[in-house]
Amino acid sequence: MTNYRHISLPTVFSNVFEKAMHTRLSQQLRTNYILVRKQYGFRKGISTENAAFRLTDNIVKCIYQKYAC
Repeated sequence: MTNYRHISLPTVFSNVFEKAMHTRLSQQLRTNYILVRKQYGFRKGISTENAAFRLTDNIVKCIYQKYAC
């Protein structure tokens, strides 16, 4: 047993603490508008589909405005 490494299991307290901190931090970021509106990753309710739609929408607007972008 020369390559023995112990297994570290997080405690219930650390899991609850992590969840509480995540909830509070996410709420703080949303209410104070700290995150940029153009960030689509790792946000609840926003996906890559939203990013793709915004990209194609901007392209179509530029085409109809005769490249005024």
